[in-house]
Amino acid sequence: MSEHRKSFRIKISHDSVGDCLGQTRNLSTTGVYVKHPKLSALPRGAVVYGQVQDLPTGAPRVRMEVVLVDAEGIGLRYL
Repeated sequence: MSEHRKSFRIKISHDSVGDCLGQTRNLSTTGVYVKHPKLSALPRGAVVYGQVQDLPTGAPRVRMEVVLVDAEGIGLRYL
């Protein structure tokens, strides 16, 4: 499995939307965009937890802040 895949499945958790399995887009060292229409309900400034799925070893839960919201999903900044 290539580590250079452009998209990963990621579980985003927040009290108001529960757990959502979205797809990553524009993954960088400072943040990530997560595509899932249900996540559009989150306001900018909300703090969520994200965990990349399907890795051979378990990925850590990462605390992130919503910095962008659009119809397809949310942009997150790592905290």
